[in-house]
Amino acid sequence: MKLLVIGGTGFLGRHLTALALDWGHEVTLFNRGHRQHPDWRELTALRGDRSQDLSALLGKGLHWDLVIDTCCYRPEQAASLSAALLGRCERLIFISTISVYRDFAQPGMDESAPLHRIPAGEMPDDYGPLKVLCEQEYLARWGERLCILRPGVLCGPHDHTGRLAWWVKRVERGGPWLLPGAGQDRLQYLDVRDCAEFVLRAAEQRLGGVFNLLKPGIALGDWVERLAARLAPAVPIQPEWQPWPALLGAGVESWQSYPTLLPSELAEYAGYGRISAEAAIVQGLNFRPLEETVADLAQWLAEGGQGAVTGMTAQQEEALRQRLRVSALP
Repeated sequence: MKLLVIGGTGFLGRHLTALALDWGHEVTLFNRGHRQHPDWRELTALRGDRSQDLSALLGKGLHWDLVIDTCCYRPEQAASLSAALLGRCERLIFISTISVYRDFAQPGMDESAPLHRIPAGEMPDDYGPLKVLCEQEYLARWGERLCILRPGVLCGPHDHTGRLAWWVKRVERGGPWLLPGAGQDRLQYLDVRDCAEFVLRAAEQRLGGVFNLLKPGIALGDWVERLAARLAPAVPIQPEWQPWPALLGAGVESWQSYPTLLPSELAEYAGYGRISAEAAIVQGLNFRPLEETVADLAQWLAEGGQGAVTGMTAQQEEALRQRLRVSALP
């Protein structure tokens, strides 16, 4: 199959491109040329900036069976790419996000859950609503030739966000650990390589429609135990469970301080970690063990891999512990 990948050298795109080549597909990349993988071969690279210059896609004789857009964040980008590919591409897969959903209040929510509402004529600034508009733009132009994939939090080697990496490093450090709630809040990650595999299966099967891409969630208590069993902390972990209200009152930020963790006791987050991917599972979405994902990420980090600095630092955790002690004084 002749594939055009928009992006293709960052995180998901990197794994997707490598796997497509391994599976024998003919791959063309369109991006700004800022990154390259040393092992890629027999690859056509077209240079351009999707927000300014799509002329490289307009060359004589260029045609693809499918375009995979990994990095569309604004509806005008969807509109301009669609116009450039008119008559040059048969189908499109758009990598969207579960952030398009209005909230995560209902456990088991599927692809029919309500999306963000955007008043007519307004252009939002937030990531989720912008992705809603991107979906709408692509659907209007591609119709039944479109497949929309909505991943949750992706993780694995080459993850630039540093989110799962924070958990890996904190578990490796071990020792006393302030943790929120009672261990029942859930985390719902998906290995980026499992996501890439489903993207290619959707391409080969000519899937249309909308699919959530997430692994079943794991309770925080189980999450910490499984990571500790795989990573062997420097000293044993000593969980210090604290109520969410106390932590939030002391300056903890949900999602940020403990990356991607939300307090399920709040109504708008009651369904987070319990989002359904049954539609994709029926179509072949597979999951590798958490322990494999964690081990591969830990190895990448040990070999010099780096991502964004995120989550609570050791100094911030100790300061938080002191604030909690002070607030507990009579």
